[in-house]
Amino acid sequence: MKLHFVLDFDGTICPTDTTDFILETFADPAWREVEADWETGLIDTRTCLSRQVDLLDVQPEVLDAKLRTLPLDPAFPAFVTEARRRGAELQIVSDGFKRFIDVMLEAKGISLPTRSNHLQPLGSGRWAAQFPPPAPRCQNGTCKCAAAPRGRERVVLIGDGKSDFCLAERADFVLAKGRLAEFCRIHDIPHQRISGFADALDYLLQNASTPRTAAFGGLELEDIHA
Repeated sequence: MKLHFVLDFDGTICPTDTTDFILETFADPAWREVEADWETGLIDTRTCLSRQVDLLDVQPEVLDAKLRTLPLDPAFPAFVTEARRRGAELQIVSDGFKRFIDVMLEAKGISLPTRSNHLQPLGSGRWAAQFPPPAPRCQNGTCKCAAAPRGRERVVLIGDGKSDFCLAERADFVLAKGRLAEFCRIHDIPHQRISGFADALDYLLQNASTPRTAAFGGLELEDIHA
C-alpha cells in the first residue's frame, strides 16, 4: 500500500496563518470580533470565514504580492523532493484558501494537489468565500476526513491545529505540531511531535531507509521504492 501524506498548510507548510495575516493587513478590524465568536463556538468555520472575507478590501495583485513576502518552512521543498523520490503521494488539505496556497507555492516552484476553500474576487477589492460541499457533522470549511484517501493508501497526517483533529483520529500516523500534538497525546493517537519539516524529513529518512522493509510509525513500507 502506498504512503499518502496529507499536509496542513497554515501553521505547518507556512509557519504563518495566512488567513489571519491577510485579514490583519487588509480587512476591517471587526474581523477580530468574528474570530472571537468562532473561538467561543458561537459560529461555525464557514460562517466565520464568510463574514471575515466580506470585510476584506484589497485588489488581487496587491493581495498576491503580499502573500509572496511570506516564507514557507525552509525544509519543506527538501521534504517534498525526498517523499516523491520514495514514491509517496502528497496532498495539501487546508481549511484556508486555495488562492493563498497556490500563490505561495508557485513563488517557490512547487506544485501539489490541493483541496481547500476558495476566495472569489467580486471586483473593486471585494471578495467572497466559497466552500466544498459540506460533510455531515464536520465543523470545518473543508472537511479533511472527506478529502483524505481511503482503503488502498496508508495516510500520514502532518498538521498543527484544530482543523486537523478529526483526521488525526482516522490517520494511520500523525506528525504533529502545536495544538495537534497535545490533542494526539491526550487522546492516545499514534504520533510524533515535530517542530517543522526538518523533523518530518528526518523521520522519513530514518524510517524509510530500506523502503521494502522499514517501519514508518509501525507501518511496513512495502511499496515505497527509493
